[in-house]
Amino acid sequence: MEYSYSRLLGDTKVISEKYENAAVFKIGESVMGREILCVKIGGGHKKVLAAGAFHALEYITSAFLAKFAEEYARAAMRGEMFFGRDACLLSKNASLFIVPMVNPDGVEIVLRGGDTKPVWQANARGVDINHNFDADWQSVKDAPSPSLYGGEKPMSEPETKALCGFIRRERFDMLLCFHSQGEEIYYDFNGKTAPRSREIADEMARESGYKVGVPEGSACFGGCKDWFINEFGREGFTIEMGRGVNPLPVSMLGEVYEPNARIVLCGMEWAVRR
Repeated sequence: MEYSYSRLLGDTKVISEKYENAAVFKIGESVMGREILCVKIGGGHKKVLAAGAFHALEYITSAFLAKFAEEYARAAMRGEMFFGRDACLLSKNASLFIVPMVNPDGVEIVLRGGDTKPVWQANARGVDINHNFDADWQSVKDAPSPSLYGGEKPMSEPETKALCGFIRRERFDMLLCFHSQGEEIYYDFNGKTAPRSREIADEMARESGYKVGVPEGSACFGGCKDWFINEFGREGFTIEMGRGVNPLPVSMLGEVYEPNARIVLCGMEWAVRR
């Protein structure tokens, strides 16, 4: 079963109603007016942001982040261990913000768009959100396209503006951007990186079984992680979840859940150590 925007609305409603340590709010709207939602869990002074579904075909990242949000909130509220961590203690030291679906219009195009489904990665204007950030920005294609069109200029899209504005307001200590697929962790941008980034990436790799890698080709510029590293000089990571051909079926969620949950928790622990 696919993971749609309506499922996200349902899941975030459950989280907001069931867990007093969680809050759900919007950070902006998409081209088509869909709310870009964020879940905040915990009240610690260190701030970590995890975001997914920049690319429309990669909605398994939204399914993962929504599931993680609920299970982590429940463990923290009940004082339970969560993948070997004291969830309550972690939530007291670190605030986790989760934006499960940066590109809700694109996800709906993939799920409802008929012939566009195998190839569509962009938003509703044909702009590839993860090439629209102001980090060595360039338009790979010169017109709106299912993928690899970076827009008329950096930050041209409401989805990009919403996320960047939110990050600037909150001044996050760490950013985790979830994509699919490849089972890799990227931590630098054109040789720029915060001092601990490689060490953190190595620990995330040990926790998850993923590999630390270096992106190639069009993956090297214009991304959210790239912009975050460039603007703030703090630890930013792109995690390529799972293996296969996009869109990875949500039936794979059980397979990819634990490795990526451990990556998020590992990142939070490192943020607290700063």
